[in-house]
Order: sequence, then structure tokens, then C-alpha cells
Amino acid sequence: MPTREAGTSSTDPRAVSAGRRILILHVRAGVGHERAARAVEAALRSLDPTCEPIVRDALDFSSPFLRTFYASSYNRLVDRVPRVWGFFYRRAERIPARSFRQRLRSAILAAGCRDFITAARRFRADAILCTQFLPVEVFSLFRERGLVPVPVYCAVTDFSIHPIWVYPGIDRYFVATEAAKEELRETGVVREERIEVTGVPIDPRFATGVGREAARRELELDPDPGRLTLLLMGGGFGWGPMEEMVEVVLRLPETVQALVIAGKNDALRHRLSGRVEGQGRRIQIHGFTERIPMFLEAADLLVGKAGGLTSSEAMARGVPIVALRPIPGQEERNVDYLQESGAAVRVHDLFELRVKLAHFLADPADLERMKANARAIGRPDSAFRVARSILTTFA
Repeated sequence: MPTREAGTSSTDPRAVSAGRRILILHVRAGVGHERAARAVEAALRSLDPTCEPIVRDALDFSSPFLRTFYASSYNRLVDRVPRVWGFFYRRAERIPARSFRQRLRSAILAAGCRDFITAARRFRADAILCTQFLPVEVFSLFRERGLVPVPVYCAVTDFSIHPIWVYPGIDRYFVATEAAKEELRETGVVREERIEVTGVPIDPRFATGVGREAARRELELDPDPGRLTLLLMGGGFGWGPMEEMVEVVLRLPETVQALVIAGKNDALRHRLSGRVEGQGRRIQIHGFTERIPMFLEAADLLVGKAGGLTSSEAMARGVPIVALRPIPGQEERNVDYLQESGAAVRVHDLFELRVKLAHFLADPADLERMKANARAIGRPDSAFRVARSILTTFA
């Protein structure tokens, strides 16, 4: 055990975690799981500079088949046939966590991920954190078999609990809400003392800010607080009817300004840039960016995606969401929670989107109420909560 530094207490993570190596595993199915992993990495480094977080894609340690098809299959389903993904999501909910069928599935996946054990040894990990369900499932089985001696943690990146996250061999779960904690406890698989409500881990930069007007100036927008500013997002890959959403904005009064993020979809970014040519001061088109904290601080309303990370980031900035056709499954569940909290509305088509945006223009007080609701459920320090919990377990 490292000696305690002068001036530190037994509750200070630095007093017990010096030099600890934390292996953080995500999967590039979408970009949210990696963003959560990077958020915890940054929080660990901030809390304890001697800690060594190691972020990797879990698929790098899987079989060639899984590396080739696992993430790409999800991305294609969500982009092209989201209803099919929703069908599989709902079917998976019916498989009991302790059933023979589930155990067989876990064993098959583990056979394709034997190098997970090698990775833990090679990186000399003192603990492992998973921000996606594939490594959670595999490490749970390895942990139960005694093949992985270090603690394994899971950060659930949505607001509700799907059985695909739930396994008995995990040492601690970090969940988004009290309701999620209750859902997980009710499965009977995870004991209550192993569940901690931290929020979905988001970039530590969300714990600080410069203010809405300063953010708008930084982004070369009109800083007038009375001007409705929209942020249009389609996730890291520009999913959804982004072009049609921009058309809706173009038909709104010119007092409305917008930031549009096309993600890693360069073809979409070029098409959108051409469509708004000459209106750069009013509607800005951006590709993939690391400045999401600044973009959300400048915005009054987020239109588009309702993934767990994006939604958590929006709530941390007090930005309500208009969710247009959320992905069946986890995004629909996220929207259900946000609507119940008064921090989001769901629209089913572009006509409803136009009507809802016109409503907020006509009734800004309603938008302000939703902003207050968003702030009330936001957890801007979530990554620090996860990191602090991991570090203090070494005491």
C-alpha cells in the first residue's frame, strides 16, 4: 500500500490510489460509450494525477468476427432499419438474466473475447470499468469463474435498465437515476449496496461554464438572451432527418438561430453547408466537434437525438430536448424519463417539430419552465462521482 501523503485524509482518493491503473473499456457502437469512457478518464486524472486510466475499445481484444460485425451491425440497423433494432431490443428484454439461454449467450461471447483476460493482465489493471454491455457481460462470467481477480465496474449509459446490462459478477454499478437503481435492484441479480446513483458520466467540462451569452459570443452567434438558439444534433454519425430539420429551421422567423452538428458524416455536412449558404451568421454547420459543452451552453433547446450521453449533457446545461423520432428501444426509454421529468417533448414528424418550435417562440415562459426542470435532473459532476467511487474502493 502506498504511503499516505502529508495533508491527505483517509477519504481523499489520492491517499489510497497512487499509481492505480484503471482499464476502461467501451465499444464503438455509436459514440456515446466512448465519450463516457473518456469522461471518467479525464475525471480520474483530475482527481488523482498519479492514477493511470487506460481507455480501449473492447473489440480490439475480441475475435476477428466480433471486431468486424458487432459494432457495424448495430450502426447499420440503427441508421437504416431502426424498427428492426427496436424489435431485437424488446425481444432481449424477455430473456431472464439467470436463464440457461442467457448463460449460453454469455459463454459464446466469452469464447470470442478470451483476450479480455490477457488485456487485463497486460495492462496490469487494478480495476476495470465498462461503459458498454458487451465487456460487462463477458467480464461478469470471467469474474464468476475466478479468472479476473480485480474488481469490475459498470457505468450504465442510459436512464433505464435493460437486462443486457444486468449480470451477477459485477462489483459495482453506476446508474443514472434513483429510478434506474430501483429497476436494477428489482431484477434480484444485483444487491442494493453494489448500486450507486452517479448520473451517466459526462465530460468534466460540464461541471464548469462561462455563461450563455459568453458562449454565444465565443461561437460568433448573436448573444441576445431573448433570441431562440437551437442546437440540432444527429449523434456522432449524423443520424436522422438532419436535412429536413434544417429546412424546418429555415422556415422559422429569422430571429431564430441554430448550431447544426453533422458529426462524422462529411457528406451530410457538405450538403447542409450548401443549403444554408449565405446564412452563416444565423445557421452554422459543424462536423464532429469536441466543443459540445460550449455548444450546449449557448443553446436554449436541443433538437434531435436522445441518446443517454447527449441527454445527460443537455440536462447538465439546463437545455430541454425536442426528440424527433427517437431510436426504438433505449432512446425511447430515455425520452420517457425526460418527458416525465418535464425536460423534453417527443415529436413524431417534421410537422409536429415545426408546431412545437413555433410554440416555444410564442410562449417562452414554457421553455423556461422546461429549462428549470432540465437543470433539476442534471448531474454535471457525474464523471467525478464515478471516478471518486472507483478510487476510494482501494482504501
